[in-house]
Amino acid sequence: TPGILKSYQDQTAALATNPSLTLIGKATASADFHAAPQVFSVTASDFVSDSSLHQEVFGPCALIVGYQDEEQLSLIIDSLEGQLTASLLGTDNDFKQNIELIESLSHKVGRLIFNQMPTGVEVCPSMNHGGPYPSSTDVRTTSVGFTAIRRFQRPICYQNLPQVLR
Repeated sequence: TPGILKSYQDQTAALATNPSLTLIGKATASADFHAAPQVFSVTASDFVSDSSLHQEVFGPCALIVGYQDEEQLSLIIDSLEGQLTASLLGTDNDFKQNIELIESLSHKVGRLIFNQMPTGVEVCPSMNHGGPYPSSTDVRTTSVGFTAIRRFQRPICYQNLPQVLR
C-alpha cells in the first residue's frame, strides 16, 4: 500500500543517516509503487547500544550485524526483543557446537529456520508467524497459525431454512 511504502522509505532513509551503519547495497525500485531493496551492516557493539536498530523495517531491507566472537554474539541475542523468525546457517557440527546459543535464540523467536531463509506464510495449522512480544501480543495465537483460521470464519445462523436450500 502507499502507506507501507512510505513507512519503508522513511525507515530506510533514517537508517541511511545513521553514522554507525554502512550501506552495502541499494537497488533501484522497478516501479514507482515498489520498494528499493537495501542492505546495511553494523558492528555488534553499535547494534547492541542503539535500540533503534532493533526495530523491524517491513520490506526488502536487511541489517547484517558483524561480531568478533561468541561472547558478542550472545550479547546480540540477549539484546533482541521478540522476533518472528531467525535463520541459522551452518553445518550439523556447527549446530551441535552451539546448542546454548540456539537455545538462547529460541526464546527470542517464533520460528527457528535451519539452513534456509524465511518462506512466505500460509494460514494453516503447521505455520507459526508470531513470537515473543513485540512480535505477538498474545503468544497463544499468531497471524497465520492454527487459531488464526478462526479469524476468517463468519458464523451465521439460518432459522427456518427452507427444505429446498438444505
